[in-house]
Amino acid sequence: MASPAALLQRAAQGSGSNRGTGSNSVSGIISTLVPVVIIAAISIALFILLRKKFGKIYYPRSEQTILKESDKRTPHKDVGIFSWVSDLRSLPDDFVLQRNSLDGYLFLRFFKVLIIIAGAGCLITWPILFPVNATGGGGQSQLDVISFSNVNNPNRYYAHTFVAWIYLGFITLVVARERMYLIGLRQAYFLSAARSKRLPSRTVLFMGIPKDQRSESSIRQALGPDVQNVWIPTDCKDLEEIVKDRTKAHGKLEGAQVKLSKLSNKNRLKAENEAEKKGNAEENQRQDPLHWVDKKKRPTHKLKFLIGKKVDTIEWGQQELPKLNEEIRREQSKHTQGNAEVVGAAFVEFSSQGAAQRAYQQALHGSKKKAWKPRYIDVQPDEIIWKNLKESYLTRKIKLTVAAILVTLTILFWTPITAFVGALTNINYLTQQVPFLSFITKIPSVILGVVTGLLPTIILSVCVILFPILCRLLAKIAGEPTLSAVELKTQNWYMAFQVVQVFLITTFASGASAVAAQIVSTPSSAPGLLAKNLPKASNFYLSYFILYGLAQAAAQLLNIVPLLLFLVLGKFLDSTPRKMYNRWVSLAGIGWGSEYPKWTNLGVIAISYSCIAPLIMGFALIGFSLLYFAFRYKWLFILGNKIDMKGEAYLRALRHLMIGVYLSSICMIGLFAIGTSGNTAGTGPLVLMIIFLVAVIVFHVLSNKALDPLEQGLPLSHFSGKAQQHDQVGGPHHGSQDGMVQNGHGSSQVPNEKYVGHDLEANPSGSRSHPSGDVGSEEKTGNKLTQKVRPYIDRKFYEPNRQMNFELPEVNYEHSEAYHNPALVAKAPFVWLARDGCGVSKKMVSDNRAAGIASTDEFAWFDEKNKLHWDHDKVEEVTTMLEEKEVLTDGRKESLAVSQR
Repeated sequence: MASPAALLQRAAQGSGSNRGTGSNSVSGIISTLVPVVIIAAISIALFILLRKKFGKIYYPRSEQTILKESDKRTPHKDVGIFSWVSDLRSLPDDFVLQRNSLDGYLFLRFFKVLIIIAGAGCLITWPILFPVNATGGGGQSQLDVISFSNVNNPNRYYAHTFVAWIYLGFITLVVARERMYLIGLRQAYFLSAARSKRLPSRTVLFMGIPKDQRSESSIRQALGPDVQNVWIPTDCKDLEEIVKDRTKAHGKLEGAQVKLSKLSNKNRLKAENEAEKKGNAEENQRQDPLHWVDKKKRPTHKLKFLIGKKVDTIEWGQQELPKLNEEIRREQSKHTQGNAEVVGAAFVEFSSQGAAQRAYQQALHGSKKKAWKPRYIDVQPDEIIWKNLKESYLTRKIKLTVAAILVTLTILFWTPITAFVGALTNINYLTQQVPFLSFITKIPSVILGVVTGLLPTIILSVCVILFPILCRLLAKIAGEPTLSAVELKTQNWYMAFQVVQVFLITTFASGASAVAAQIVSTPSSAPGLLAKNLPKASNFYLSYFILYGLAQAAAQLLNIVPLLLFLVLGKFLDSTPRKMYNRWVSLAGIGWGSEYPKWTNLGVIAISYSCIAPLIMGFALIGFSLLYFAFRYKWLFILGNKIDMKGEAYLRALRHLMIGVYLSSICMIGLFAIGTSGNTAGTGPLVLMIIFLVAVIVFHVLSNKALDPLEQGLPLSHFSGKAQQHDQVGGPHHGSQDGMVQNGHGSSQVPNEKYVGHDLEANPSGSRSHPSGDVGSEEKTGNKLTQKVRPYIDRKFYEPNRQMNFELPEVNYEHSEAYHNPALVAKAPFVWLARDGCGVSKKMVSDNRAAGIASTDEFAWFDEKNKLHWDHDKVEEVTTMLEEKEVLTDGRKESLAVSQR
């Protein structure tokens, strides 16, 4: 029997003779591969050449710091253009987990899972299904000869059935095992000293609090003596608008004054050059600084777009900012003195991480009413969407329902576009049956290959860019209270879009377009024709894997968008020292809600076609490997974590991979059914696949029942005894130990159970005690499956990861203001100017201070070519200056902590 390689060679040799007979698989792949390889080669070459020159773009996390922290390497200067390759090899993925973020590490692990799935697919499916399909007698050509469509005899379906049992069963077990691994890893990560000592780890956000319980005393009475601090947000809508106006006014004033300094300096330099030529260099130095620019050329703007009054920006800003500052101070005072309306939410800090987990989990599982829902733990102050905290439970549910309906309608709206893309991939089949399209057959082979291979892929890629933007907008409007919750909602919606539009609609349109005319003329032939032609849609996804695997990997390395921003747009956009500083200290991040679905859908596609067109597994293996390599470089040297997903995005991606198992099973059942229509020989494989599908469903339901409780929170038994010796809170804000009892194992503390764990809605006063104060008995209240799987997870995944040394960046919160609306604690911004040779900046600083506006021209200057600079070597001093005069966001603090390590 011919080998897979021989079959591929034979298919390629016959491509020229198959132009009019239907398949264009080889020419389509080649036409896609050639331009993509060229683009990828150029991108990689540019990356190698530019990497050393633009370190801020290609290793902003500081390569030398990373190498210094590696126990395998010592600090050194980059000695060659390929030294980064050896650095990648010497630094393990665990480095990302221990020094960067849990989410970054899990993102890399997801690609490793996809690589394992694709590699196993090649090993399991190719040796059996390639020969079975190639000798199937279906009369197919080119790459279609090794797909399911080339099988005529239903008895051969047994091979596909048992391969599917083995391979799809393997994937199901891999997903279950990864979920258990994630449970153990998250427990070790969140219980580590580096993470557990942070304020958010012991803080719970309660929403939907009834009006009669929106007071600190009521909340403390309901939750017991373990409550350390309570922050009840107020409705700051009006205050936020004023702060936003001040921010705009400040930006206009700062930008205008820097512009005036630059323009004055330009004129001064020009005048000095002319005076130097005339031998009189002193005359210009006696002029007043503001005389370098004609008053008519000073920066101006209109108060309203197009129709507003035109004003001098600097004079307007110096008058407007003090007014806004005073207005904001009055409004802030109203909120701090308790004269503002409170909203139905509260941030509650507990005396320990264990107490917070108990309150979060018991409130989460013990209540059936809508009050005090939803709840979130470990909420970072930076990720809160403050305006959504006032949404009631019912309002939020209604908005989410409406948003889901809009997303569904949008997905359906996209159908004509993706159907057109699918039709392009099999245009040759369509032209055979629709005569007026026959002119397409006269197109040269190379161009036709681009039309059927590269063009559809590009169209589809461009079309899907806008959808996650819409999802994020709808999630925020629907009332999601945190950015991480928005990303999770986006991930679900975008995954639905990817599966329905990028996969199912494209697949059906591609397969159906090949036989549309035949079905119209002979409807009874539809089942058999679809069984033969639907597998041919896999040709499109071979091109899709080429584009995403090779081109995307190269693009990720080149980091083209930040590079263009740095080289081109940054020179025009970064017109002030503040803007230059912000770009310098900020680390790039990933939008988890839009990033995971792209790659998860590729995994779903590969799994779905694994037993129908197994060649796709090889392309998937190469594509996922290249992407893993590119993203590994980025997470080691470039990326930071903008939004802390706490591993939830990875968990959802694993769950979404099971869509591939179900789609593959259902598709094979459908193909068996229509392929054996009127032939009882294929009944056996059909029944066996149905049995397998039922078995997968049963296993999936049971695994969810066992793992769901462990995925929703940290096991409470880890907070007793020596399981977490650092589960105590120290410092000036945490001296109270009321309600705490010693557990007999050193100084670890266990909250008094009579307050924590009761039904908040049934008895908000807290008088109803918990049935048991024993932590061990509390752990046994889970279902039996959870109790059985828990020891295995602890032994296999939790204990080994607990030994890991996590060195995460420290984030110091201003404790008393940690969970205040930023508008409530916003300080008056100061104006940061740049020194110039003619003294305009000093004049502006003096005028600003006289108007009551804090200003400085330290750490920034214009050089002899009138180019703006700020002192990169004194980033810590600049940061200190900003922290003293303004409130930096916690995310910015974390980015600075990373960049300064």
